[in-house]
Amino acid sequence: MNWYAFLMGAGASLGLWRVAHGVTERHSLRWTTAGLLVLFSAMLFARLGYFVVYPAYFQAQGMQALAPSAGGYVWPGALLGGWLAIGLISWLRRIPFLHTTDRLLPLLPPMAVMAWLACWPGGCAYGPEMLGGWWAPLALDESGAVLHRMPLQWLAALSLLVLYFGLENHFPERRPGQPAALTWLVFSVHTFLFSWLRADLRSEWMGLTWDLWAALVCVLLALVFCLVTFWPTHTVEKLA
Repeated sequence: MNWYAFLMGAGASLGLWRVAHGVTERHSLRWTTAGLLVLFSAMLFARLGYFVVYPAYFQAQGMQALAPSAGGYVWPGALLGGWLAIGLISWLRRIPFLHTTDRLLPLLPPMAVMAWLACWPGGCAYGPEMLGGWWAPLALDESGAVLHRMPLQWLAALSLLVLYFGLENHFPERRPGQPAALTWLVFSVHTFLFSWLRADLRSEWMGLTWDLWAALVCVLLALVFCLVTFWPTHTVEKLA
């Protein structure tokens, strides 16, 4: 069994269920279809992004590298594709963008959690090597070696699950976009912190790996998103 594909498929299914569960039964099919479009766009851009980050892979494999079964996805590409799809859905259906994000960003938590878990059998995003013990289980790397490592993928998935489970019930719903903004902020900060702990080989620029730069951009965009949605829309009149 391809555990990477199974776990990602489970995350997508759970995400679509959350989207359908968050709206009335009358609109569930409509928003589930929109969620499928977001997932397809995310997968497509994640694959294209892999060729941008690892151009040597495409040069070595040629046209065979385009096959979905060949693997190779990067999460910044998935996020770009997802956001573009959300913007397109908002424009085509003439729905305010912030309303659309609130309806579709519930896809993100289960996909992010399952993506971290899928990296364990996939041999990617692993932690640094450690001495053997229950705290350092065996983990596969991209070379095929199996070594005792810090269980980074499991820690990232568990901590993200706890964060979303604990915070989602307390997300504000006073204004459109606020739940989506906090969902995006939690994901961005979490991704930045755990990307810093990764031990797999990645290209660097100005002392930071490419995924850290991507995570930093996500954090900055999340802060802007929160600023826009939480900024007071009225001023308090001063008493004379």
